[in-house]
Amino acid sequence: MTWSTTKRYQLLLVLLALAVLAGCTNKYNPNVYSGDQAMQADKISYGTITRMHAVTIKDENTGVGLVGGGIAGGVLGSQIGGGSGQVVGAVGGALLGAAAGALAEDEFQKTDGVQITVRLDSGGSVSIVQAAEGSNFSVGQRVRVITSPNGRARVLPY
Repeated sequence: MTWSTTKRYQLLLVLLALAVLAGCTNKYNPNVYSGDQAMQADKISYGTITRMHAVTIKDENTGVGLVGGGIAGGVLGSQIGGGSGQVVGAVGGALLGAAAGALAEDEFQKTDGVQITVRLDSGGSVSIVQAAEGSNFSVGQRVRVITSPNGRARVLPY
């Protein structure tokens, strides 16, 4: 079986889309643990929520969107015209694709978050930012603050 050029381009676009989506997992959800967080002893503190504030959590861009969009745009742009028009189409498509890919990656890297301030029973206070998803809390609510040995903390219901 021989693959047409169109089929190869379609496969390339699907693989690029999957690579971008793979980086969209929500690692800031307080109910999701990575493998290295399993089976470790964490410190538990108890307290009361005194303040909540909506925030946006943004990861650093990896460049996957920029590069992937540039490649896809260049491939698609090269299908336009023939001769020197094909080169112009490839370059223009690469530039437009790179810009669109970078913008798309920027949006994929954002997570709705919440900054939760907890007055601990021990007398101190902590402020923890985590994903808004899975964080159905209210001011005055009793909570647990789970702190890992690496210093990462999360707020969970009491």
